[in-house]
Amino acid sequence: MGETIDLSPRPAAYFEGKADRDEVFSAIVSAIGQIRDEIAKAGLKPAGRPIAVFLEADDVGFKFRAAIPLESVPDGETALSDAVKLGSTPAGKAMRFEHRGAYDDIDATYEAITAYLDEKGIEAQDVFIEEYLNDVDTPDDPNLQVDIFVLLK
Repeated sequence: MGETIDLSPRPAAYFEGKADRDEVFSAIVSAIGQIRDEIAKAGLKPAGRPIAVFLEADDVGFKFRAAIPLESVPDGETALSDAVKLGSTPAGKAMRFEHRGAYDDIDATYEAITAYLDEKGIEAQDVFIEEYLNDVDTPDDPNLQVDIFVLLK
């Protein structure tokens, strides 16, 4: 079910936000659009698919960091705008899982991941990373392809 890999840090442009559970897809899509605009304005080159890092979750929603990996970050630069900052993607040992289907159904994938980790006795950090392998416009689009990375302790 899960493949263990080493995530290397990559330069990235990112946007941090919060979203209610039912608005998280549109919030991430919007943030990625904003990041793409700022990258284009700055003349930087993307070097990978967009990701979302879920930093905190509660019953209401999520605190997330949407990011797009870059070929490089200009020396000494820490931001492209007030909203879009420069940094790097998360790094470390992780397990990769696949979600194929509507974003509306991703909770079932997370439940399966959690059950798998519990069953195998694998200790994970409370950080989940979604990498969007293709672009879809709506959370009910069945063609969505997401790789979910769970950082290990």
